[in-house]
Amino acid sequence: MTGKIFLSGGGDENATKMLDEMFFAELPQNSSILYVATGFRDNEKISSASEWMRDMIAMHGRTDIQYLFADSLAPFKHLGEYSAVYIGGGDTEVIMDEFDRTGFEFVLQDYSNHGGVVYGGGGGAIALGKFINTGRDIHRHYKTGVGLIGRYSVYTDYRDENKDGWATSHDSFLICLPSGVGVVVQDGKIIRHAGSNYKIFEL
Repeated sequence: MTGKIFLSGGGDENATKMLDEMFFAELPQNSSILYVATGFRDNEKISSASEWMRDMIAMHGRTDIQYLFADSLAPFKHLGEYSAVYIGGGDTEVIMDEFDRTGFEFVLQDYSNHGGVVYGGGGGAIALGKFINTGRDIHRHYKTGVGLIGRYSVYTDYRDENKDGWATSHDSFLICLPSGVGVVVQDGKIIRHAGSNYKIFEL
């Protein structure tokens, strides 16, 4: 059985509170989180990303949790010491470029396949799907994501657009998540949701 994958449609810590509560409930006492902030590398948010994670953990009353802030992923070849991997939002292409450069996507796949908990927020959620070109044209030659959620791709900040054509042309189911809404996936199936106004476009 794979580990649980938490997918957030984006939004601040107040908007995602319900999904975040589910995430922290999965983590035992004295847990450690690897916080991947690569998507903010070319964004002013990178300067405050570490403090944001610290404050978000405190907001949920988890004074026992430690986290390691990571922009470059080259040092991480094994993740067994971490209770969860949290992939923040930002630019999905930048995230995938770093994953490809360092081989981190294979490290992450192995971690999930051995039961590791993974959280993807916004652009980080998109990166975990089958394809990453769900919301806009991208420049990368390879449009595939990490593929942790089976046949699904992810579209975030959803606002009732019709994505039937995208799903059919890509041979991929599409989970569309409005800001503040999230789902939990395990073994390629949605097992829980935070907020009910998400939509799935099937083939």
